[in-house]
Amino acid sequence: MRITGKIAITGVALAVAGAPVAAHAQASSASIAYHGITSAQQVQKFHELSGKGYVPVSLSISSGSSYAGVWVKSSGTAWAMYQDMSSQGYQKRFDEYTAKGYQPTVVTATGSGDAARFAAVFVKKSDKFVARHNMTSAQFAAANAAAIGNGLVPTSVDVYGSAASPMYAAIWSANASGVRWEVTANKTFAEHEAEFKARVANGYRPGYVAVGPGGTYTAVWRNDKIGGWFEYTGMSSSGYQSRFDKLKGEGYFPVQVNSEDGKYAAIWTK
Repeated sequence: MRITGKIAITGVALAVAGAPVAAHAQASSASIAYHGITSAQQVQKFHELSGKGYVPVSLSISSGSSYAGVWVKSSGTAWAMYQDMSSQGYQKRFDEYTAKGYQPTVVTATGSGDAARFAAVFVKKSDKFVARHNMTSAQFAAANAAAIGNGLVPTSVDVYGSAASPMYAAIWSANASGVRWEVTANKTFAEHEAEFKARVANGYRPGYVAVGPGGTYTAVWRNDKIGGWFEYTGMSSSGYQSRFDKLKGEGYFPVQVNSEDGKYAAIWTK
């Protein structure tokens, strides 16, 4: 990552210190998911869940500073989370935490230019990784091509900016299993659905889905095999809640949720 210009941190610092209090919070014995909460409620959620031994594995900030997240029970992991940061603020935290032996595991952003806001989770570990933000579509494509050659796989992706000029933030982690993967970016709902059908027919599954400004979809496709799973896109807040309730009754829980402009995408597994 490069720093350009003057560093100025703006945001809420949530160093590690959980029971739902906001709308749409749902829980299983080892996982908790919520969506459609404000920045202030997200701060409260941090204190509630981290205090009960939960760690965020999925986090999404969308227009209007609306948050969605998935947390799981974990022990013995040193981590930190920061929200509502400027681009420069995120860069500052990145430099600070990587110097301490941490690396980002989740990055999410919304908005354009100086108004863009970021949230990120940092975990203390020494695995190989690359993280970049403020990438254009061309830069994101080049970064994915480089990642393949360097034995990495995308593990966190988000799209912000505008429909006319999307920007990308992403993390690539060590591809220890050697999974084959591909990325499709800036697809309409119909184009994403066509990609889904074609890729699933060829043995791939969506490993990560991000909603971009204007209702576009960027997805990471993996050819590894897991148990049962579902992926739904183009959902409203209530539509996501309806899917959540139905799938929870069948033993599924979201492992990744992303939102922008009131549209949700999520992946469930057992």
